[in-house]
Amino acid sequence: MRQAPPSARPLVRQNGLVTSKPPHVRLLTRSQVRSLLRWPGLIDATAQALIDESGGEFAAAAASQLHLPGAALHVKSGALGQPPVLTVKANMRPEAGGAAGLIVAFDPVRYAVRAVLDSTDITAMRTGAIAAVAARQLAGTGQHTLAVLGAGPVARQSLSALSEVVELGEVRIWSRDPSRTAQFAATTARATSASSPEQAVAGAGIIVTATPAREPLLTGASLADHALVLAMGADTRGKRELGDGVLDAAELVADVPADAAEVGELAYLPGGPDPARCVALGELLAGRRQLSGGRRIVFDSVGTAVADAAAVALILATAEDEQIGTLVDFAG
Repeated sequence: MRQAPPSARPLVRQNGLVTSKPPHVRLLTRSQVRSLLRWPGLIDATAQALIDESGGEFAAAAASQLHLPGAALHVKSGALGQPPVLTVKANMRPEAGGAAGLIVAFDPVRYAVRAVLDSTDITAMRTGAIAAVAARQLAGTGQHTLAVLGAGPVARQSLSALSEVVELGEVRIWSRDPSRTAQFAATTARATSASSPEQAVAGAGIIVTATPAREPLLTGASLADHALVLAMGADTRGKRELGDGVLDAAELVADVPADAAEVGELAYLPGGPDPARCVALGELLAGRRQLSGGRRIVFDSVGTAVADAAAVALILATAEDEQIGTLVDFAG
């Protein structure tokens, strides 16, 4: 829906002071958000956000989770310095899969609410963008056989984003639902359905895990010695995709090491969680740290609020330029 931009804000009197009326708030539906999220811009913006976050250039609040029977409410907030935007995301995540949520975007310069957006596709696409940033940094050159465990939105968006940054050969897909696996494979070039996680990952150079599993799907014995594992699924206590021998024989990288050690795969490190054993992806992107090389690499992603903020900044810039969304005067 296209609407003309709001007119100049009238002055109002509050408690004896004359101030400008708060700006209208832009509401963006899921279909509108989906139309505004685009590769490769989101991948590049995500990479820059991770670099800046690792250098302390963001004010990002710690994520929190409220656990309910059969679900968890995930709340993440983060601020982007340039362009200035502050976001708060609340996602309801049922154990059975799927999610529902919203993002509130604030203008930290005018101290006003700027927009309210459906978060479903933002979460899936920024997760895919993080996977692509990690693969671009960590995967070797040449063509890669890719295994994808999962057939939901995160798995699909991760595959879409990866195809932007690495050369993919054979693609193998597995999920617990054979019909969804077959449907996903049928819409993906050079993809085949695998009957088991082990079959999917055998000899694969890049493995994406994007499931709600609470029992390990893979062991170290299932993986090639120099595989890159992009663990995108475990982001809540109790979730786990990687089993014995995967972490302890690998170099470890995470988007947010402290959070990954609490609710991600790093929580299951032999000897207990230890963020110090892990390198932040932003540090590698900025060239401040390097890996030793020659071993399997596991990238553990639990999501970061600055990636949400980067995605929202891109969405709002385009939405405001193209006048997409519904403008609401909450102060009226």
